[in-house]
Amino acid sequence: MGALLVEILTETTLQRELDEDVFGRAYGLAFPAAISGIVIGSVIAPGLAALLGGSGALVVVGGSVLTYALAVMRGADDAAAAVPVPQPAVADAVPAR
Repeated sequence: MGALLVEILTETTLQRELDEDVFGRAYGLAFPAAISGIVIGSVIAPGLAALLGGSGALVVVGGSVLTYALAVMRGADDAAAAVPVPQPAVADAVPAR
């Protein structure tokens, strides 16, 4: 269920945010990345469940996702703060008569 939600959100966000000429390349990267994540999760999950039990594995994976999301959000805030705000030219600031 979670993988389906991620796929839908990824595809929708890519379509809304990117131009058509860039979308194909971005989707060409996003789709294999999603499939790779599914494969890696399928390989790691049995060992993690055997080591920590079902509930423990879910707590570890949920904590990892939360940590990653917070790191991405912090990076987005830092990137937004680094973008210069354009200042109006002096001629634009003087009202026309």
